[in-house]
Amino acid sequence: MKKIGMIYNFEKKKARMEMGIIRDWLLKKNCKVYELPSSVKKLPKIDLALSFGGDGTMLHVSRLLASAGVPVLGVNVGSLGFLAETNPKELYFFVEKILKGKFRTEKRLMIEVKIRSKNKTITGYALNECMIHSGNSGRVITVSASVNGEFLASFVGDGLIVATPTGSTAYSLAASGPIVYPSLSVFILTPICPHMLAQRPMIIPAKNTSVTLKVSSKNVKERPLVAIDGQTDYFLNKNDTVTVSISNNPLVLIINPNRKYFEVLREKLKWGERG
Repeated sequence: MKKIGMIYNFEKKKARMEMGIIRDWLLKKNCKVYELPSSVKKLPKIDLALSFGGDGTMLHVSRLLASAGVPVLGVNVGSLGFLAETNPKELYFFVEKILKGKFRTEKRLMIEVKIRSKNKTITGYALNECMIHSGNSGRVITVSASVNGEFLASFVGDGLIVATPTGSTAYSLAASGPIVYPSLSVFILTPICPHMLAQRPMIIPAKNTSVTLKVSSKNVKERPLVAIDGQTDYFLNKNDTVTVSISNNPLVLIINPNRKYFEVLREKLKWGERG
Protein backbone atom coordinates (compact mmCIF):
# COMPACT_ATOMS: atom_id res chain seq x y z
CA MET A 1 0.00 0.00 0.00
CA LYS A 2 2.37 2.69 -1.24
CA LYS A 3 0.34 4.43 -3.95
CA ILE A 4 -2.57 6.22 -2.34
CA GLY A 5 -5.29 8.05 -4.23
CA MET A 6 -7.18 10.67 -2.22
CA ILE A 7 -10.47 11.52 -3.89
CA TYR A 8 -12.25 14.48 -2.39
CA ASN A 9 -15.33 16.64 -2.81
CA PHE A 10 -13.85 19.96 -3.91
CA GLU A 11 -16.96 21.82 -2.77
CA LYS A 12 -16.48 20.75 0.85
CA LYS A 13 -13.93 22.89 2.66
CA LYS A 14 -13.54 20.32 5.41
CA ALA A 15 -12.79 17.61 2.85
CA ARG A 16 -9.97 19.69 1.36
CA MET A 17 -8.60 20.49 4.80
CA GLU A 18 -8.62 16.93 6.13
CA MET A 19 -7.15 15.64 2.88
CA GLY A 20 -4.26 18.09 3.13
CA ILE A 21 -3.42 16.94 6.66
CA ILE A 22 -3.43 13.22 5.86
CA ARG A 23 -1.46 13.90 2.64
CA ASP A 24 1.45 15.34 4.62
CA TRP A 25 1.25 12.45 7.06
CA LEU A 26 1.34 9.88 4.25
CA LEU A 27 4.26 11.58 2.52
CA LYS A 28 6.30 11.24 5.72
CA LYS A 29 5.63 7.51 5.52
CA ASN A 30 7.14 7.41 2.01
CA CYS A 31 3.83 6.93 0.25
CA LYS A 32 3.15 8.30 -3.19
CA VAL A 33 0.01 10.41 -2.95
CA TYR A 34 -2.39 11.48 -5.70
CA GLU A 35 -4.87 14.26 -4.95
CA LEU A 36 -7.94 13.82 -7.13
CA PRO A 37 -11.18 15.84 -7.18
CA SER A 38 -14.36 13.74 -7.20
CA SER A 39 -15.01 14.95 -10.76
CA VAL A 40 -12.01 12.96 -12.02
CA LYS A 41 -12.82 10.67 -14.95
CA LYS A 42 -9.77 8.43 -14.91
CA LEU A 43 -7.60 7.22 -12.06
CA PRO A 44 -3.85 6.64 -11.98
CA LYS A 45 -2.64 3.21 -10.89
CA ILE A 46 -3.11 3.12 -7.12
CA ASP A 47 -3.12 0.53 -4.32
CA LEU A 48 -5.66 2.24 -2.08
CA ALA A 49 -8.25 5.00 -2.35
CA LEU A 50 -9.41 7.32 0.40
CA SER A 51 -12.72 9.06 -0.28
CA PHE A 52 -13.19 12.39 1.51
CA GLY A 53 -16.76 13.65 1.41
CA GLY A 54 -20.23 12.28 1.97
CA ASP A 55 -22.26 9.46 0.46
CA GLY A 56 -22.46 11.24 -2.90
CA THR A 57 -18.68 11.21 -3.18
CA MET A 58 -18.60 7.51 -2.32
CA LEU A 59 -21.15 6.73 -5.02
CA HIS A 60 -19.02 8.47 -7.64
CA VAL A 61 -15.85 6.80 -6.34
CA SER A 62 -17.50 3.37 -6.49
CA ARG A 63 -18.03 3.69 -10.25
CA LEU A 64 -14.40 4.71 -10.73
CA LEU A 65 -12.82 2.04 -8.56
CA ALA A 66 -14.93 -1.09 -8.98
CA SER A 67 -13.57 -2.02 -12.40
CA ALA A 68 -9.99 -1.62 -11.13
CA GLY A 69 -10.58 -3.71 -7.99
CA VAL A 70 -8.96 -1.01 -5.84
CA PRO A 71 -10.06 -1.09 -2.19
CA VAL A 72 -11.59 2.12 -0.92
CA LEU A 73 -11.97 3.60 2.55
CA GLY A 74 -14.68 6.22 3.00
CA VAL A 75 -13.88 9.15 5.28
CA ASN A 76 -17.04 10.96 6.28
CA VAL A 77 -16.83 14.74 6.23
CA GLY A 78 -20.47 15.11 5.17
CA SER A 79 -23.72 14.85 7.10
CA LEU A 80 -25.14 11.29 7.01
CA GLY A 81 -22.07 9.37 5.89
CA PHE A 82 -23.81 6.01 5.75
CA LEU A 83 -21.28 4.52 3.33
CA ALA A 84 -18.16 5.88 5.03
CA GLU A 85 -16.34 3.50 7.38
CA THR A 86 -14.42 6.07 9.38
CA ASN A 87 -14.11 9.74 10.30
CA PRO A 88 -11.19 12.20 10.46
CA LYS A 89 -10.61 11.59 14.17
CA GLU A 90 -9.87 7.86 13.89
CA LEU A 91 -8.50 7.95 10.35
CA TYR A 92 -4.79 7.96 11.19
CA PHE A 93 -4.96 4.95 13.49
CA PHE A 94 -6.99 3.11 10.86
CA VAL A 95 -4.69 3.99 7.93
CA GLU A 96 -1.63 3.01 9.98
CA LYS A 97 -3.03 -0.52 10.15
CA ILE A 98 -3.93 -0.53 6.47
CA LEU A 99 -0.39 0.40 5.47
CA LYS A 100 0.81 -2.62 7.46
CA GLY A 101 -1.68 -4.87 5.67
CA LYS A 102 -3.86 -5.32 8.75
CA PHE A 103 -7.32 -4.79 7.34
CA ARG A 104 -10.26 -6.68 5.91
CA THR A 105 -12.48 -5.93 2.96
CA GLU A 106 -16.06 -6.57 1.95
CA LYS A 107 -17.34 -6.84 -1.60
CA ARG A 108 -20.49 -4.88 -2.35
CA LEU A 109 -22.72 -5.84 -5.25
CA MET A 110 -22.92 -3.28 -8.03
CA ILE A 111 -25.37 -3.26 -10.90
CA GLU A 112 -24.86 -2.83 -14.62
CA VAL A 113 -27.51 -0.77 -16.38
CA LYS A 114 -27.97 -1.01 -20.15
CA ILE A 115 -30.25 1.50 -21.85
CA ARG A 116 -31.08 0.27 -25.35
CA SER A 117 -32.60 2.46 -28.04
CA LYS A 118 -32.85 2.09 -31.81
CA ASN A 119 -29.45 3.52 -32.57
CA LYS A 120 -27.27 2.88 -29.53
CA THR A 121 -26.76 1.23 -26.15
CA ILE A 122 -25.67 3.20 -23.10
CA THR A 123 -24.04 1.32 -20.21
CA GLY A 124 -23.79 2.63 -16.67
CA TYR A 125 -22.97 1.25 -13.23
CA ALA A 126 -24.47 1.88 -9.81
CA LEU A 127 -23.77 1.00 -6.19
CA ASN A 128 -27.20 2.00 -4.86
CA GLU A 129 -29.89 1.88 -7.50
CA CYS A 130 -31.30 2.40 -10.95
CA MET A 131 -34.60 4.25 -11.08
CA ILE A 132 -37.16 5.00 -13.77
CA HIS A 133 -39.18 8.10 -12.93
CA SER A 134 -41.89 10.14 -14.62
CA GLY A 135 -39.39 12.99 -15.05
CA ASN A 136 -40.50 16.59 -15.45
CA SER A 137 -44.11 15.69 -16.26
CA GLY A 138 -44.96 14.49 -12.76
CA ARG A 139 -47.70 12.35 -14.30
CA VAL A 140 -48.43 8.69 -13.70
CA ILE A 141 -46.42 6.26 -15.80
CA THR A 142 -46.57 2.51 -16.30
CA VAL A 143 -43.30 0.58 -16.02
CA SER A 144 -43.49 -2.97 -17.33
CA ALA A 145 -40.96 -5.30 -15.70
CA SER A 146 -39.72 -8.73 -16.82
CA VAL A 147 -37.31 -11.02 -14.98
CA ASN A 148 -35.15 -13.23 -17.21
CA GLY A 149 -37.64 -12.73 -20.02
CA GLU A 150 -40.69 -13.63 -17.93
CA PHE A 151 -43.25 -10.86 -17.46
CA LEU A 152 -43.49 -9.81 -13.81
CA ALA A 153 -45.91 -6.87 -13.58
CA SER A 154 -46.82 -3.42 -14.82
CA PHE A 155 -46.07 -0.91 -12.08
CA VAL A 156 -48.43 2.07 -12.23
CA GLY A 157 -47.33 5.20 -10.37
CA ASP A 158 -44.39 7.58 -10.28
CA GLY A 159 -41.87 4.94 -11.31
CA LEU A 160 -39.82 1.97 -10.13
CA ILE A 161 -36.52 1.51 -8.28
CA VAL A 162 -34.18 -1.45 -8.73
CA ALA A 163 -31.89 -1.29 -5.72
CA THR A 164 -28.91 -3.23 -4.40
CA PRO A 165 -28.63 -4.28 -0.74
CA THR A 166 -26.29 -1.32 -0.22
CA GLY A 167 -28.91 0.93 -1.80
CA SER A 168 -31.71 -0.50 0.34
CA THR A 169 -31.05 2.26 2.89
CA ALA A 170 -31.14 5.02 0.27
CA TYR A 171 -33.97 6.06 -2.08
CA SER A 172 -35.58 2.61 -1.90
CA LEU A 173 -35.99 3.00 1.87
CA ALA A 174 -37.57 6.44 1.39
CA ALA A 175 -40.06 4.76 -0.97
CA SER A 176 -40.98 2.24 1.79
CA GLY A 177 -38.64 -0.50 0.61
CA PRO A 178 -37.09 -3.02 3.07
CA ILE A 179 -33.66 -2.77 4.68
CA VAL A 180 -31.50 -5.59 3.29
CA TYR A 181 -28.23 -6.79 4.80
CA PRO A 182 -25.45 -5.56 2.47
CA SER A 183 -23.69 -8.89 1.93
CA LEU A 184 -26.75 -10.53 0.34
CA SER A 185 -26.92 -11.04 -3.43
CA VAL A 186 -30.41 -9.76 -4.23
CA PHE A 187 -32.26 -6.99 -6.06
CA ILE A 188 -35.01 -4.95 -4.43
CA LEU A 189 -37.83 -3.82 -6.73
CA THR A 190 -39.52 -0.85 -5.07
CA PRO A 191 -42.49 0.95 -6.69
CA ILE A 192 -42.51 4.73 -6.28
CA CYS A 193 -45.91 5.95 -5.05
CA PRO A 194 -47.81 3.03 -6.61
CA HIS A 195 -51.44 3.60 -7.58
CA MET A 196 -52.36 0.02 -6.73
CA LEU A 197 -52.58 -1.28 -3.16
CA ALA A 198 -51.36 -4.74 -4.19
CA GLN A 199 -48.04 -3.48 -5.57
CA ARG A 200 -45.44 -3.64 -2.84
CA PRO A 201 -41.63 -4.01 -2.82
CA MET A 202 -40.24 -7.36 -3.89
CA ILE A 203 -36.86 -9.01 -3.29
CA ILE A 204 -35.51 -11.34 -6.00
CA PRO A 205 -32.21 -13.21 -6.42
CA ALA A 206 -29.57 -11.20 -8.24
CA LYS A 207 -27.32 -14.04 -9.44
CA ASN A 208 -27.93 -14.92 -13.11
CA THR A 209 -30.85 -12.50 -13.14
CA SER A 210 -31.65 -9.67 -15.50
CA VAL A 211 -34.50 -7.25 -14.95
CA THR A 212 -35.83 -5.56 -18.09
CA LEU A 213 -37.91 -2.41 -17.76
CA LYS A 214 -39.95 -0.53 -20.32
CA VAL A 215 -42.22 2.48 -19.97
CA SER A 216 -45.46 1.56 -21.68
CA SER A 217 -47.50 4.69 -20.97
CA LYS A 218 -48.72 6.39 -24.15
CA ASN A 219 -50.19 9.56 -22.69
CA VAL A 220 -47.02 11.10 -21.28
CA LYS A 221 -45.80 13.93 -23.49
CA GLU A 222 -42.55 14.55 -21.63
CA ARG A 223 -40.04 11.73 -21.61
CA PRO A 224 -39.49 9.68 -18.44
CA LEU A 225 -35.94 9.41 -17.18
CA VAL A 226 -33.53 6.82 -15.88
CA ALA A 227 -31.43 7.90 -12.91
CA ILE A 228 -28.31 5.92 -11.98
CA ASP A 229 -27.33 6.40 -8.34
CA GLY A 230 -29.15 9.73 -8.52
CA GLN A 231 -26.11 11.23 -10.27
CA THR A 232 -26.48 10.38 -13.95
CA ASP A 233 -29.76 10.88 -15.82
CA TYR A 234 -30.89 9.69 -19.24
CA PHE A 235 -34.21 10.49 -20.89
CA LEU A 236 -36.06 7.57 -22.45
CA ASN A 237 -37.63 7.50 -25.89
CA LYS A 238 -40.57 5.35 -26.91
CA ASN A 239 -39.65 1.63 -27.09
CA ASP A 240 -36.37 2.11 -25.19
CA THR A 241 -35.58 -0.69 -22.73
CA VAL A 242 -33.56 -0.65 -19.52
CA THR A 243 -31.87 -3.88 -18.40
CA VAL A 244 -30.39 -4.27 -14.92
CA SER A 245 -28.05 -7.11 -13.95
CA ILE A 246 -25.10 -7.74 -11.63
CA SER A 247 -21.87 -6.05 -12.61
CA ASN A 248 -18.86 -8.34 -12.94
CA ASN A 249 -16.92 -5.88 -10.79
CA PRO A 250 -18.08 -5.44 -7.19
CA LEU A 251 -16.91 -2.54 -5.06
CA VAL A 252 -14.17 -3.52 -2.59
CA LEU A 253 -14.78 -1.66 0.68
CA ILE A 254 -12.29 -1.56 3.53
CA ILE A 255 -14.26 -2.41 6.66
CA ASN A 256 -13.87 -0.74 10.02
CA PRO A 257 -13.87 -3.59 12.58
CA ASN A 258 -15.22 -1.21 15.22
CA ARG A 259 -18.24 -0.25 13.09
CA LYS A 260 -21.15 -2.71 13.18
CA TYR A 261 -23.94 -2.60 10.60
CA PHE A 262 -26.83 -2.75 13.06
CA GLU A 263 -25.17 -0.07 15.14
CA VAL A 264 -24.94 2.13 12.05
CA LEU A 265 -28.67 1.62 11.42
CA ARG A 266 -29.48 2.73 14.94
CA GLU A 267 -27.08 5.67 14.88
CA LYS A 268 -27.68 7.02 11.38
CA LEU A 269 -31.30 6.09 10.74
CA LYS A 270 -32.57 5.85 14.34
CA TRP A 271 -33.75 2.36 13.37
CA GLY A 272 -35.66 0.46 16.05
CA GLU A 273 -36.15 3.51 18.28
CA ARG A 274 -39.50 4.44 19.70
CA GLY A 275 -40.85 7.93 19.12
